[in-house]
Amino acid sequence: MGREEMAERPIVAIDTTPLVTMRTGIGHSVEGMWSALRAMPAGPVLIPYVLGLRPPSQRPGTSHTPGTSQAPVNIRFPTRLLLATWSRTRWPNIDRWLEGADVIHATNFVTPPSRIPTVVTVHDIGFVIDPATANRVVGRFEPILRRAISRGAHLHVTTQHVASEIEEHFGAGLVAQGRVHVVPFGVPPLGDAGPLPPGIEAAIAGREYILAIGTAERRKNLPRLVAAFGKLAGERPAIALVLAGPPGPDSPAVEAAVAALPPPVSARVLLVGAVGQGARRTLLEGATVLAYPSLYEGFGFPPLEAMQCGVPVVASNRGAVREVAGPAAQLIEPTDVDDLAAGLQLLIDDPAARQSLVERGKSHVSGFTWDRTAAGLMQVYRALAASR
Repeated sequence: MGREEMAERPIVAIDTTPLVTMRTGIGHSVEGMWSALRAMPAGPVLIPYVLGLRPPSQRPGTSHTPGTSQAPVNIRFPTRLLLATWSRTRWPNIDRWLEGADVIHATNFVTPPSRIPTVVTVHDIGFVIDPATANRVVGRFEPILRRAISRGAHLHVTTQHVASEIEEHFGAGLVAQGRVHVVPFGVPPLGDAGPLPPGIEAAIAGREYILAIGTAERRKNLPRLVAAFGKLAGERPAIALVLAGPPGPDSPAVEAAVAALPPPVSARVLLVGAVGQGARRTLLEGATVLAYPSLYEGFGFPPLEAMQCGVPVVASNRGAVREVAGPAAQLIEPTDVDDLAAGLQLLIDDPAARQSLVERGKSHVSGFTWDRTAAGLMQVYRALAASR
């Protein structure tokens, strides 16, 4: 590859660890970036790498990075050891595994010590703003990120809101220095509709329902959503509330909120648990409204997925949620149960308001594409490669 082509097509070592472990929201975002960068005409030359002692072939998922037969470079150290040492030291330096790379893209906070110019995707900084909600692994992210910033790493964020939080919590001047890059994500492909879990299809057949998607974490604000449902469900005996997502640390609070409802109403709250992509699409397409009353997010896929499916959205008026979904969602104050209930009631009872949001949502979501994400990241890669 000649010098000019190297400048145009930098060699990027990209962390694809989230693609060879159990898939999460971060996994879907990394897959979106990876696939769009690979498909980009004259895009970067990609070197996938994974962190962890077990090779990818022995993990849930796939032995290769999706869309290619290229086996990733395996940085074979225990993940917990890497988190512990990288939060305090520069060992192990991974440059010898990534020889030839012009840029490293750490896609999931964990930024390896390196002399190679680095950009790290910071999905959110909830672990800094509310440390009590961070588990032991996530708690290691802050010192690793601070050390990376001190070494000169650039930061990729997906909203202006997270950029402002970075400036506030990690050092004023990073934005002015051009080290914080706002490049929004696209919308993960939903794939084809698939069957619902046993019993759920019968429970919602022919019924209107409010849908919420997300792990039962405190920031998802699900107990207040349950309480808001209780306020409007009594006069609407046909409507249900469907909570889809894995159990989490806030599951006891969610279950307590359901138990506090009158029995005829609590019976209409369906705790579906985690669902596959096919069932996710089926639930979205059948929903009357998507509820997304999160207290904190760095981006937020479910509102955009709902808009893509022609479903109106009630969403939090806070931070990144307002930025991503706000122009095409019914915004509510997430700590006000009455306001949340009123927002849901409007979209359940007013067909004109619902249709207006559906039309605005379809227009709004069309601006969130992975091609745009790839183009924005490519600009970052070229700038960093040129700085070597």
